[in-house]
Amino acid sequence: MQLWSSWVRGLSIALVFIATDVRQPAFAQPPGASGIEEIVVTARRREETVQTTPVSMVAFSAAAIEARSVASFNEIGNFAANLDINGGIPNGGGSAAQLFIRGVGQDDYSFPNEPGVGLYFDDVYISRSVAGDFGFMDVERIEVLRGPQGTLYGRNTIGGAVKVVTRKPEGTNSGQFGATIGGFDRLDAYVNYDLGISETVALKVAAATFNRDGLGNNLIGQDLGDEEEVNARASLRVEPSDSLDILVVADYMHQKQNGPAGSMVRFDALDPTTDFLINGLLAPATAEAFNLQPPEDVYGAAYVRTLDACGDCVHDSGGAAETRDWADVFGLSATVEWSLAGGNLLRSISAMRDYDIDVRRDSEHTPFDIVRVDNPEQFTQFSQEFQLSGTALSDRLDWVVGLYGLVETGDSELLAPLLSGLFDAVGADLTAFIETDYDAFSVAAFGEGTYRLTDRIGLTAGARVTHDDKKYIYGLSRPESGQIPLPPEKLTSNWTEFLPKLGLEFQQTDELLWYANAGRGYKAGGYNSRALSGIAPKAYDPEFVNAFEVGFKSTLADGRVTLNGAAFHNDYQDIQLLAVLDLGGGNVETVIENAGEGRIIGAELEIVAVPTERLELTVGIGALDTKYDEVGDSAAGAGILESNAFINAPDLNFNGSAQYEFDLGEAGRLAVRADVVHKSAQHRDAVNTPELKAAAYTLWNARATWSPSGGNWRVAAFVTNITDELYVTNGVSVLGLGYVEAYYNRPREWGLALTVDLGG
Repeated sequence: MQLWSSWVRGLSIALVFIATDVRQPAFAQPPGASGIEEIVVTARRREETVQTTPVSMVAFSAAAIEARSVASFNEIGNFAANLDINGGIPNGGGSAAQLFIRGVGQDDYSFPNEPGVGLYFDDVYISRSVAGDFGFMDVERIEVLRGPQGTLYGRNTIGGAVKVVTRKPEGTNSGQFGATIGGFDRLDAYVNYDLGISETVALKVAAATFNRDGLGNNLIGQDLGDEEEVNARASLRVEPSDSLDILVVADYMHQKQNGPAGSMVRFDALDPTTDFLINGLLAPATAEAFNLQPPEDVYGAAYVRTLDACGDCVHDSGGAAETRDWADVFGLSATVEWSLAGGNLLRSISAMRDYDIDVRRDSEHTPFDIVRVDNPEQFTQFSQEFQLSGTALSDRLDWVVGLYGLVETGDSELLAPLLSGLFDAVGADLTAFIETDYDAFSVAAFGEGTYRLTDRIGLTAGARVTHDDKKYIYGLSRPESGQIPLPPEKLTSNWTEFLPKLGLEFQQTDELLWYANAGRGYKAGGYNSRALSGIAPKAYDPEFVNAFEVGFKSTLADGRVTLNGAAFHNDYQDIQLLAVLDLGGGNVETVIENAGEGRIIGAELEIVAVPTERLELTVGIGALDTKYDEVGDSAAGAGILESNAFINAPDLNFNGSAQYEFDLGEAGRLAVRADVVHKSAQHRDAVNTPELKAAAYTLWNARATWSPSGGNWRVAAFVTNITDELYVTNGVSVLGLGYVEAYYNRPREWGLALTVDLGG
């Protein structure tokens, strides 16, 4: 009761703020249309337009994604205020998606740990960060829901949720083919086709391949940061009656590429013992094998590469170990919708997803055998959700209730040779071989309803009860010596949480909506999964956010302008943060700690304007003010201080675009577009290592699309990152072994894209 009263007080206080968060419609209206085309979304598990949904969100249609020259899911993070998506995670490979919304997320992909932003493909929750990235293939829209979504979307949506919705079969006997060529020998191609088999059965197939050369090389000539991916999807839709709709979808992704392009960006002098072990005992043999000349014949600062010193040489690694970034992901789902008597709808969503990854990384980026990480994983999830929705009380109450269940099982191996060869030299074995098994299940019951107190005032209340149960078996051995510091041990944990929500909306006019929401988000606890030193792994607790938000949505100038905004205050508790501890003597330990308490204050403002039928303008602005209020002793010992900034949380981010369409008469149409993205400086690790601070950057993109008159095709020319800005996207500080490694964004690239409409 005390918690509810604190929320009500917070909600009352929040109502005095000026709200600023945009619900941007998917922006790419048909030629000649007047005003802004609305997009239908399902943020509240029912179909609504963006401008009438009292939820902080932004949506992108397929046309909007194409217009922005977006090549991967990660790039969406540039075009939504207060959203950051990082790929190329050092341990998770290029298939991983590291999502942060409003400064809340998770930077460790390992499967005992949970993402902080929920990712959904066609309403199927993706429980692991690995394999979260995907090629854009027949996407209908992407919805970004900001702030905790605990009531309708459950655990691990503490920062928000991102929903990817693909096009359903409609039996139109039409499709599309596209191909893109460009810099770095880029060659992408996709095709999809929607086939009407009968009046009640439709089949849609889609396939795509993505290929690009890498950005740099390592000492053995590997092409780092390359792209080699194949995707396929088949969707079968059966509508045996007006009241029954069945959709079955199978998808597959195969990725086989080298590791990301990165380098050592800092080297600190080693303590005398560690320096002797490495440079006195191990380095001479490597120097002789690779004919290394001074100063590169010893492990040291000669391998440091920084943006200030050499620009794009930071993509070249001095490593001599083979790296890899392989993934195979398979998914199968069945969605059944029954229209019941009284206008109610029953939905069943059954799904399984299975992935195998094999990631290998040369961590310190030198030819010496200091640190290598080999990490194959296999993981399977099964989920089942039932939703029942409808209206009641003379259509004044819109409601949805549901049950959700998730079963996860997986196993992994992690081989981390630390100072390989030391055992032969002096009998000391630091190499770690970790074997783990993971089993978990989550069950939940939820409900939410919006009651129209008057024709213009609505009250929303909802709650979710979630129970999580985890079983984790962890064993550590040292293969060179045969030692077993930690025999396999079973760790078990469970949590049960209550996640309420309260909201108020006021439709002041048909063009102006005000709203206020209060809610609670929860991310499950987990285990330190890399106890390399022999210290037994320990569990850490869940983290929570109590969030208060006010916002508005407005449509102006006879539908030619939308101006939307929100302001929010998040109380962040038991924050889970990653750090690397120096245990001395060349021994390091990666841990996740409940670092303490914090708060996040921020706002978003986004504008879409169509001043004329040919000109479209967008602006998105996000602001964040993050602060730790309290940091625990163990976190402080790892270097996480109260004065530190949150990771992946720039104080200011901005995106804008302008597109103008020229009528060329019989020659067709030419659309010319420019996009700009700016983000202020941000940190990529919790200890705020200076070398892992991404400096403020501004990206410029340009695109020109020509559509011939009466044709069924179009061609586009584009350039991304025109000014060739480079900045840190990820990295790890391992100063216990003297180094910091960093990874970077892609440089300037050009491309030509052809799109052909088939049939119809």
